[in-house]
Amino acid sequence: MFGLALHTSTPELGLAISNFDQMHRYQSWDLGRDLSSQLHALLQEFLAPQCWQDLKFIAVCIGPGGFTGTRIGVATARTLAQQLDIPLFGISALAAFAHHYLATSAPKSESEIAQSSATDIAITMPAKRGAVYGAVYHWTGKTLLSKLEDTVLAAEDWQLKQSQWSHPLVQLSLESGVGLATTTSSLLQLGYEQWKTNEYPNWREVIPFYGQHPVTS
Repeated sequence: MFGLALHTSTPELGLAISNFDQMHRYQSWDLGRDLSSQLHALLQEFLAPQCWQDLKFIAVCIGPGGFTGTRIGVATARTLAQQLDIPLFGISALAAFAHHYLATSAPKSESEIAQSSATDIAITMPAKRGAVYGAVYHWTGKTLLSKLEDTVLAAEDWQLKQSQWSHPLVQLSLESGVGLATTTSSLLQLGYEQWKTNEYPNWREVIPFYGQHPVTS
């Protein structure tokens, strides 16, 4: 079985495909405004030698991120999931970043492994008008769980919420629209974790997250 991930919430396009055994491929392109015109051709080329019928699920980044890129990626993923009749999982850009951080910052010593086995991670990303996107995820040592879903807050309110958190937080900040395509493999892995639960949302339920202006259809 194969899963496919699309990350279009930045000027970069990120694609990843895996059978979660011996084969994993990832690639990114810095497309800028050409994302909409090149996405479908690059996706078709990237998929080979696999074919559409090999896919068992799709994971797509739902934001936060750029309005146009996120919308294009989600619309493409929804269409593919509908036509292929396979599950579609919408994954937060902040969750993918948290997972990527954990995957690339693996503990080296036994003491570090013990300390990292139960970690709360706060992710901050700039939003508009001086606000920030914030979320908290809990790492159990095996699974990433949402403790505070993606939200938009005034910067000072987000700082206060973090200071009042009941557990120590690993605090991570990322720049909006910079380098998030590198987290596409984590996006795919998070989709795979959801796929294994056998709880599959309808593709219609996967919508972009824009913070102040959510889309409902």
